[in-house]
Amino acid sequence: MLSKKIGIDLGTSTVLVYVKGEGVIVNEPALMATDGNGGRVLAIGRAASQLVGRGGKARTVRLVRDGNGVDYGVAGAMLQHLIGRIVGRQRIFRPDVMLSVAPMVTGVERRAVLEATMQAGAKTAYLIDKPMAAAIGAKVAVSSTDGIVVVNLGAGSTEIALIALGEMLAMESIPIGGEALDRAIEASIAQTRGAQLNPGDAERLKLGIGSAIAPANESSIELNGEGEPRRTPLRVSSSEVQMAMREPLDAIAAGLQRLLSQVPEARRAAVNRNGLVLSGGGAQLPGMAEFLTARVGIPARVAHDPQSCVAVGTGMALDNMQVVRRGQHYIT
Repeated sequence: MLSKKIGIDLGTSTVLVYVKGEGVIVNEPALMATDGNGGRVLAIGRAASQLVGRGGKARTVRLVRDGNGVDYGVAGAMLQHLIGRIVGRQRIFRPDVMLSVAPMVTGVERRAVLEATMQAGAKTAYLIDKPMAAAIGAKVAVSSTDGIVVVNLGAGSTEIALIALGEMLAMESIPIGGEALDRAIEASIAQTRGAQLNPGDAERLKLGIGSAIAPANESSIELNGEGEPRRTPLRVSSSEVQMAMREPLDAIAAGLQRLLSQVPEARRAAVNRNGLVLSGGGAQLPGMAEFLTARVGIPARVAHDPQSCVAVGTGMALDNMQVVRRGQHYIT
């Protein structure tokens, strides 16, 4: 087969592209750099962040707004770039493309994304909801599983879904993700230490010493004193970071509890048995599975390579079309 099968995860912070037979071949920031007027695209992805970092009049625009809303102008340019990069300029054999979208995206928005994908050079274009794609990428047998809950912890939002026999029976979307954890750390340090963190410091603390549960061994990171006005170095402990993230993590747990309250009685035993599967970059936060298990009393596990789950599942779904066609979100 000369036509490629491509799965694309359009995320808040990153764009991942999976090509059947090759794996995830693109993992770049979900950014586009334009000229000052926004009329000309200068760079996309990692090149865009580097271009803006050098100063000048270039400005960046993000692909996804507030975790759910897609900027269609940015999406069209991004898809054009990605598809061209994978299949080349000639595009004699146009690819089959599947994109993941947040479940809350409206029918009008879904149609716009599909049309942008076709205009970017796809032979056929399909959409799949992120929790379903995450389940497939996590190697869950979605068509035969009698009940499992997927928690996809993204940068801008968290989507939670009950999946049984190939269908999403209940869904909860929470506008809280990895970026909200960063903001919570910044706010906490400002309140408790009277210090303003430099850009990127909160994420560094989260990734370096953050945990969803009380750390077993206390550790710390010293942040340098750069910035305006220049400040003295600041040492932050892992306990401080864990406590700073507590409120947004509690909100995610509350959303999970709301979804579990909607589980039909006939599916409760299956969900208790199969548990929760965590995907997305936020699933890599140490202690996340243990935190959710303690809050809802259901065993949770982190999927293999959780950050790539949605992209991989999106591509794999092209070989499992009955799951997608049931939702009628496709154009050929």
